Amino acid sequence: MRIAVCDDRREQLSIIRDAAKRYFTSRSIEAKIDVFDSSMLFLESLDKTGGCDIALLDICMPEILGTGVAKEIRIRRDKTEIIFLTTSNEYAVDAFALRAAHYLLKPFTQEQFDEAMDRAMAGIDDETAKKIAVKPEGGGVQLVDIGEILYIESQKHILTVYTQTGSCTEGQRSLTRFTEELEKLSPGQFIVPYKGYIVNLCAVRVIEPERIVLRGGKSVPIPKRRYRELQNIYFDYLFGEEALK
Repeated sequence: MRIAVCDDRREQLSIIRDAAKRYFTSRSIEAKIDVFDSSMLFLESLDKTGGCDIALLDICMPEILGTGVAKEIRIRRDKTEIIFLTTSNEYAVDAFALRAAHYLLKPFTQEQFDEAMDRAMAGIDDETAKKIAVKPEGGGVQLVDIGEILYIESQKHILTVYTQTGSCTEGQRSLTRFTEELEKLSPGQFIVPYKGYIVNLCAVRVIEPERIVLRGGKSVPIPKRRYRELQNIYFDYLFGEEALK
């Protein structure tokens, strides 16, 4: 599990981090907990880390409100469960409009914190079905979370699935079949911008005239003639009927 805690007050960072440690330890779940005392630093980390499973966000922060941070997460369409922690119920309506798992008032008890985390974990469980099986040539099966995929490349009938943390190969499926399976799991999330490539729109940082730049700086070539078309597809995906206004 990848957990991010963002609060501009260092004493609150410690309190929230310790509560999270107790939660995961009591359930024998391995978790990496990263803390940020700046909303800007947290947002900058998203491209480097590929996001997180659960974000614990203070709302009243000086640079960007926690609700603003959450909106950026939703625009990116990261599969992140969000818990807001604040001293006021003033932002509750905005928080739940951003599909927050819970809105937790400070100070909170461990029991209240655990209840919020249970709700977030339930949301993550709903997403675990969105995995695709990759069958390497050497045998066995590797399950890949589709949210972790950056792009897939096909060369000489071998598919290479690139993720934020590595890659794996398979020679048993065509690129077309792989695309169809991804479309069933998450309609509209994956596109074929150029022959031999599938790209995860959730991993796109920017589309340039000759390439698509992905998280971590990796890129995929595109023909110049498709630049505007691909830009429109990308923006339609980001700001379609499910996107926040």
